[in-house]
Amino acid sequence: MPEVRPSMQDLIVTAAAPASSAGSGRSRRTGTTSAAPPEDPAHRFLFHIHGVAGVGKTSLLRRLLQLAGEQGALTAQVDEAAGSVPEAMEAISGQLARQGHPLKGFDRLLQRYRQRRHEADSVAAAFAGATGAPGAPGVPGAAAVALGPG
Repeated sequence: MPEVRPSMQDLIVTAAAPASSAGSGRSRRTGTTSAAPPEDPAHRFLFHIHGVAGVGKTSLLRRLLQLAGEQGALTAQVDEAAGSVPEAMEAISGQLARQGHPLKGFDRLLQRYRQRRHEADSVAAAFAGATGAPGAPGVPGAAAVALGPG
């Protein structure tokens, strides 16, 4: 019977769990992790790099991307230029598509989300304009009204 591989959700939960011994966390983070199979606790597939300006975050990220790419891994990066979660997800989708792995289903859902968001914003603006409510053009103290996806 073929071995059942864990789902990404299982891998994320396992990776987020505390290390079972005091030294294992350190060695997992300092070793070469991308060579390990995804099921191995030493395998890292998500990195969050942050710190003060000038300490080498960008250089480190470029090196990690290069090493992972050399081993055939798909890579993506997102920074503060992504102003929202959908923008960050779109950036990741685009980067994966350029590496030959488009996320067609996600791209369709993102397009649907944007269309519905535009429709909701239009309805909110029309409602605010008809009632003279804040958010209507020309109303002092006006603020934009944004509705989430319905």
